[in-house]
Amino acid sequence: MKNKFILIICFITATVVSVSAQKTIRIWGENPSSIKMNKAKLQIFKAKDNPSGISVIICPGGSYCYLGRKVEGSEIAKWLNKNNITAFVLYYRVGMFGNHHPAMIQDLQRTMLLVKENSEQYGIAPDKIGVMGFSAGGHLAGTANTYFDTNFLEELGFKQQVSMRPAFTAMIYPVITMTNDNVVHQNSRKNLLSKTYPQELAKLLSLENNVRPDMAPVFLVNCAGDKIVDYRNAGNYATALKEKEVPHFYKLYNESGHGFGIRKGAGEARQWHHLFIPWIEETMKVQLKTGEPK
Repeated sequence: MKNKFILIICFITATVVSVSAQKTIRIWGENPSSIKMNKAKLQIFKAKDNPSGISVIICPGGSYCYLGRKVEGSEIAKWLNKNNITAFVLYYRVGMFGNHHPAMIQDLQRTMLLVKENSEQYGIAPDKIGVMGFSAGGHLAGTANTYFDTNFLEELGFKQQVSMRPAFTAMIYPVITMTNDNVVHQNSRKNLLSKTYPQELAKLLSLENNVRPDMAPVFLVNCAGDKIVDYRNAGNYATALKEKEVPHFYKLYNESGHGFGIRKGAGEARQWHHLFIPWIEETMKVQLKTGEPK
């Protein structure tokens, strides 16, 4: 009985420590100019030990309609923490609540500024902040990498005083195109751009057609049998990255799968996270004390 009581106390203590290591903030403050901005939050997962200074802003997927908060959010953040990488899960504004472009990229750029401004507090290097996105969140991450020198915050009164270019970008089974009707993910396009939208805007947000050579390195993964987002989204993007000589890694798994994060039972594709750690070490010229889940 005594041993059982001790185990319960240890469990409660561990839970309290785990929760205290996480904090959620409103990225636009407590009194934003629009009530919709209250939906934009950032959950902070600070690594206990982070000698490399690397951190990642995570953008969960969900067709730009909702957010996969656990599978493509907190679970990914905790895995990164095990590898001594601090993580920030961004709950950006989505179409479910009547939001469309540029709300999503504004939330991500605001987060980039906040993380940089508080880098000392978080124990991270301001020049080693990357972005990781899943599905529609992959499109958002790619948008940040493509338009890092476009200040989407200007209309909100924010001047760009520091670079918003990510140090690297990871895009997992991403949405890419907004114009190719044979490949486009219809729901993501509708939620991002609304039902009616200017064709010029769709062209700007078709990432495969706007790759530039000064983009940050890209880590890209998807499945050939993806039944949600056509695999050619990432395939066409990889071709464009190669043509523009953007440093990148592309892994296409010959199986079906989408929305699995790093969960077991998702087939070989879930092994992408074992490829990411050596890639980030090589890309950022660091060595991590990894605690990879097997």
